[in-house]
Amino acid sequence: MRSVQYLSAPDRTARILRESAIVAKAIARHQREAASRGRTEEAREMEALCSGVSEMVLALTRPHQQSSAA
Repeated sequence: MRSVQYLSAPDRTARILRESAIVAKAIARHQREAASRGRTEEAREMEALCSGVSEMVLALTRPHQQSSAA
């Protein structure tokens, strides 16, 4: 397990993007393998998983917005 350390916002964003790219490549490789072996449901699940990872990355790297109702 990695040690917990403070990262500036740009460093945190870069790290999230770098690590999520590794995950996305692994999922895509698994999806291609499943599709080539005729495991269509598994390939669809991998596609959905990859989409979910992308959505999470976007949410984590988006700047936080302050509520004006405060």
